[in-house]
Amino acid sequence: MIKAIIVDDDARHLESLVALLNEDFKHVEILATSTSVPDAAMKIDTLKPQLVFLDIEMSPYTGFDLLEMVNERDFEVIFTTSYNHYAVQAIKESALDFIEKPIDRQALSDALQRYREKEGKLKMQNLLSNFKRDNEAQIIVLTDTDGLHFYELRNIVRCKSDNSYTTFYILDKDSKASAAIKMLVSKPISYFEDFLVGKGIFFRVHNQHLVNINHIVKYVRYDGGYLVMADHSGESIPVARSRKDDFMGFLRSKGIIL
Repeated sequence: MIKAIIVDDDARHLESLVALLNEDFKHVEILATSTSVPDAAMKIDTLKPQLVFLDIEMSPYTGFDLLEMVNERDFEVIFTTSYNHYAVQAIKESALDFIEKPIDRQALSDALQRYREKEGKLKMQNLLSNFKRDNEAQIIVLTDTDGLHFYELRNIVRCKSDNSYTTFYILDKDSKASAAIKMLVSKPISYFEDFLVGKGIFFRVHNQHLVNINHIVKYVRYDGGYLVMADHSGESIPVARSRKDDFMGFLRSKGIIL
């Protein structure tokens, strides 16, 4: 039997998950349910579950707050969520599991099957460690044919879309070479956009281009408006006319222009 606790402040979703588990997954024993983070932390410390189904947004707390509150994180977590793309991306990059609401039987079955992999404690520590970092110091994991590459967000100059591929331009902090590293990833730019924009230093100035505002060298007004970036690629980054006002407003909000 898998001893589990369900934590969700949405009674409808909580009851639905309980019913689904009781009906189709008899090997899961529900020790308790909770609709608040402080209550859930006490129940986890007392009942010692093997698995916690954990909602992300439970105002005024989050599921990540709960993981900080418990005395021992010696259980697996399956996150449940209906929104918050930034949090979902962070969970993905930490290789933890999540199910999107409304939860269906197949998604739950797949998640429980993956639960058998007993690496969750380390993954949770990695996730929480990353969340504690300043936004610019947080890590993103990019995958190519060579393997996994870990980069601090502060070193990413920009991303360029090419349909289902994205090229990252990254400054090499260990090299004095002026040109940035180029890394091609087989995912569309939309896959990364919510995560990066959520850090407050990235802006999508054009359908093809997402830039780190800390690496803008120059904004040229003529020829429709374009950016010169610090990757020294010699490429002009166009600013779409429809996004120009929002971009200028974003720069003003950061105190970069007056």
